Amino acid sequence: MSRLSSLLGSFAFAAAALTGCGSSDLVLPSDGAPAELLITGGENQSGAAGSPLPDSLEVSVSDERGDPVAGHTVTFELDSEVTGARVTPDTATTRADGTARALWVVGVTRGTQSVVARVARGTEPLEVRFSATVGAAKAEKIAVASGNEQSARVGSRLANPLVVMVTDGFGNPVGGIPVTWNAESGSVDPVSVVTGEDGLAQTFWTLGASAGAQTVTASSSDLSGSPVTFTATALSGSPSTLIRVSGDDQSAAAGAELPNPLVVRLVDEAGNGVPNRAVTWVVATGGGTVSSPTSITDENGQASTRWTLGGPGGNTLNAVSSGIGVVGFTATATSGGGGGGGGAAPARLEFRVQPSDTEEDETMSPSVQVAVTDQSGDVVTDRELDIKLELLDDRDKVRGEVTKTTSSGVATFTIEISKEGKYRLRASADGLPSVESNEFEVED
Repeated sequence: MSRLSSLLGSFAFAAAALTGCGSSDLVLPSDGAPAELLITGGENQSGAAGSPLPDSLEVSVSDERGDPVAGHTVTFELDSEVTGARVTPDTATTRADGTARALWVVGVTRGTQSVVARVARGTEPLEVRFSATVGAAKAEKIAVASGNEQSARVGSRLANPLVVMVTDGFGNPVGGIPVTWNAESGSVDPVSVVTGEDGLAQTFWTLGASAGAQTVTASSSDLSGSPVTFTATALSGSPSTLIRVSGDDQSAAAGAELPNPLVVRLVDEAGNGVPNRAVTWVVATGGGTVSSPTSITDENGQASTRWTLGGPGGNTLNAVSSGIGVVGFTATATSGGGGGGGGAAPARLEFRVQPSDTEEDETMSPSVQVAVTDQSGDVVTDRELDIKLELLDDRDKVRGEVTKTTSSGVATFTIEISKEGKYRLRASADGLPSVESNEFEVED
């Protein structure tokens, strides 16, 4: 009887155990091999560069019957090497419900990144792939992208826009960041703009009216590098006016150089100096000479020459900018002192304006001038002498006024040469030694 009771008790216990195992709340580990690996969490997330994703990566391992496989190893591996990316842990063991989890810190590069979860199964492991979309981290820096150091005429729009780029701490472009532009001179359009997905913001700059360096700044609050400075060179416009700067209304002894140079300035409509333009200096009356018959305007638009006066009295000179205008200068030549003319005897001839290179059959400019001087080199202003001009090798090639009477000691010749070549002139007068000029060239 006691043996029967014992058997009945064993059957009752077994039945109770079987009844309990049928409950939906109880998961029993499987003794089967892994047959299926599924993603059960953490797929298709988005995160900022260099940051952990909000949800863990989760997989489940099951056998052929679909039952969970516990205690099996799952590896998590980055699909490609991306700076800053990591998975923790990189190896996990499935729990009783067949799941394993890992935390994914995405790399510092924008775009799509992926992780592969793998479970060993004979010669062909089971694999699944997680993907995540990585965006830029917090904006940290603003810098010039393009458009710096351009040049254009004053008042004109630069050919290329000014462009800045906003990036995070890893160099990824950041969109949606406001940028404000400010022009020190001229104007910008637009004044305020938001960066695009490429992190870029741009504006167009119309230069101000003053020639020289101009600047524009791009600002975005709290960003390293703000404000960013762009520079441009505003070039002067077309020349419009020739202005007398200094040197007018001076005086010196006849035949002497004035103490101060003659200075003019060539400007555009906005008053900016125009460089690299020729100014011609032409003696009008008095028979004087200039040190530079033609001079080139400097970076400020200025040109200058030195003026040696002719005979006593009023002397005049014109500064000429072709197609722009003429500026006149006056000076007074006094007699006596170093000026000659006080009864001194003529001693020699002297080229005061040497012949210049010219073209065949063209009037030579400036006109050649020959002065009569005494033993001290002063111009003899109180005598009238006839001076003759000729070529050293062929007199017939000179046309024009080849014989002139001095006025206040100076003879001015208007001549042209009829054939190309290199020549010298000879000046002669009765009772005085002849004198030769510098060599000059006549072109066809």
